[in-house]
Amino acid sequence: MADAASEAPVAAAPAKEPKEKKPKEKKQGDNSKEKKQGDGSKDNKPADKDKEKTAVDISDPSAVHFSIDKNADFAAWYEQICIIADIVDKRYPIKGMPVFKPYGFYMHNKIMDILEKEWEKLEIEKAQFPLLIPKNFLEKEEDHVKGFEAECFWVTKGGLNDLEMPLALRPTSETAMYYMFALWVRSFRDLPLKVHQTCDVFRYETKDTRPLIRVREIFWNEGHTCHASSQDALEFLEDVWKAYLLLINGHLGVYGLRIRRPDWDKFAGAEHTDVMDAVMPCGRVLQIIGAHYLGQKFAKVFDIKFLNQSNDFELGYMTCFGVSTRLLASTISIHGDNKGLVLPECIARFQIVIVPIVMGKKATAGESPIDKAKEWKQVLMKAGYRVTLDDSDKKPGEKYYYWEMKGVPLRMEIGPRDVAANQVTIVRRDTGAKITIAGDNVVTELRTHLDSMVADMKVKSEQFFNDHVKDVNSLDELRDVVRNNGGFARFPFHSMGADAKESDKIVHETCGGEVRGFRPEEQPPPDGTKCLISGLPAKYWAYAARSY
Repeated sequence: MADAASEAPVAAAPAKEPKEKKPKEKKQGDNSKEKKQGDGSKDNKPADKDKEKTAVDISDPSAVHFSIDKNADFAAWYEQICIIADIVDKRYPIKGMPVFKPYGFYMHNKIMDILEKEWEKLEIEKAQFPLLIPKNFLEKEEDHVKGFEAECFWVTKGGLNDLEMPLALRPTSETAMYYMFALWVRSFRDLPLKVHQTCDVFRYETKDTRPLIRVREIFWNEGHTCHASSQDALEFLEDVWKAYLLLINGHLGVYGLRIRRPDWDKFAGAEHTDVMDAVMPCGRVLQIIGAHYLGQKFAKVFDIKFLNQSNDFELGYMTCFGVSTRLLASTISIHGDNKGLVLPECIARFQIVIVPIVMGKKATAGESPIDKAKEWKQVLMKAGYRVTLDDSDKKPGEKYYYWEMKGVPLRMEIGPRDVAANQVTIVRRDTGAKITIAGDNVVTELRTHLDSMVADMKVKSEQFFNDHVKDVNSLDELRDVVRNNGGFARFPFHSMGADAKESDKIVHETCGGEVRGFRPEEQPPPDGTKCLISGLPAKYWAYAARSY
């Protein structure tokens, strides 16, 4: 299914992305060869501000005071924070296949855990399908193979022997799953059939890669269903969207535009494709959800039919949907600041970091800030919080910079005065606000402050998104909004079919973006409204933006 991912410090010499034929070890933090990151719809030129920056020396990440202006140079900010915050390590010698480090992988898995709980509520059962897909499976659906054949990695040998048929590392799982669906579905009593898997897929991405956004090994969750009617399939997709929005808006505090792709940009083999595009800090947009109504096309190709209640055979109605590490990428990007990560507590490896502050003469045993910090760690862990204690010999300021860069939501400071007064001081990562809490209230008040922080992050994120959807009435306004304001420009448009592809080219020539889609539930332009591009009668409100 369509990817929702296909990717002041001390200066160090930039290093290059691993080459295909002669891979060499490279320093992390390289941004020297990064260009525009897209989602496969257009080969846009990079924004003027996405320029080369020198790398950060992370030989000792805890000693680095991260300070890159996210709004002035988002590309450099994103590249460096993914590395210095221990989300990925790019030095593995295959382009587009960085190592997902424990700190980053924890966050991705928390997102998947939240999603899988929602799938349980919708009775979508978890399965695991083979990684290898026979070539003739991919060739069964003509549009599908056109969309993916050039992106496949192919296995042609087993040991030293040539295989009778090449096997693809799954670029997506429709063909593998639907071969089995045909064996599992016999009667209307077998429907709906609903499965999902959390796995990795592989795409031979030839453009410049970017961690979590444009990569060759994509970690994701994909769902696939078969229904007895089109109505049931479409209603179920709406339930899927409710779950996605709960995850993205409710838990991650990320907001975006749900739109339907034009016919020339929909998922290969789908009747229609609905997506969510989030606005990144640089003003470009990133697809973070893909959900597709497949109709009966794949059912016909794979002979997925059932005996209906009239005792006649009928083809199934199919859907597929998925999200990837782009959810994590958008969360990092939208909430982060010039100091580093700002994480929603639901995915943070540590919700709280405890920093004891020792000054002057050491306190007597049992009264030292370090001993008290250790006690608090045990108390908070027992209460269900994810906690770490930094009792290293670094100065308090160094510890503050480090854990701010790592995005830990709350910092708990315990100094001699706090010990004497039976209190703690907490600092919110998002605002820097300091709050003193009496010892008896710490366990309950920490939850209050975590919830308050998430609520404030949501408000800020939603406002940022709303500020980046603008109506335009001329080509000059279209150019200005897309290139300077960033985000989406909304304007009347004559068609979302193949006949509008030439008009989309004019959009691209005008602003460097493209028509991302339309909102099916939105009322069409009033009668008599002309398309901004062609002058023909307008039937849709189109949303144009530049892809990341």
